[in-house]
Amino acid sequence: MKPEKLIYFLFLTLIFQFSCTRQIEKEVLLPDDLIPKEEMVNIIVDLRLYDAIIKTKQKKAATEVNFYKYYLHNSILEKYDITRESFEHSLTYYLYDVEVMDEIYADAITKLSKMKSEAE
Repeated sequence: MKPEKLIYFLFLTLIFQFSCTRQIEKEVLLPDDLIPKEEMVNIIVDLRLYDAIIKTKQKKAATEVNFYKYYLHNSILEKYDITRESFEHSLTYYLYDVEVMDEIYADAITKLSKMKSEAE
């Protein structure tokens, strides 16, 4: 094997090894401020509802839409008494387990569907 190919192969092997190791480390780490799965479902439901409100406001000026986004998303954090960092840590943690994240979104969709049928 030519030296260039050997160096290239070793370089790729090291990158692959490093990326796999880092991913495993991230999966194992449980955030101290993890939001429980059931509460995460409720937060996502609220986020989707507020996003729908924002979409109806998008016809107005962009600065007004940005104000609504900021205000509504912050009101969700206040409602559940969580910080943005806590939400981001929890979301990142749940995203590493696709099955759990699918369950969270499935539960959120179920709740939203019930809300829609009750409103109609």
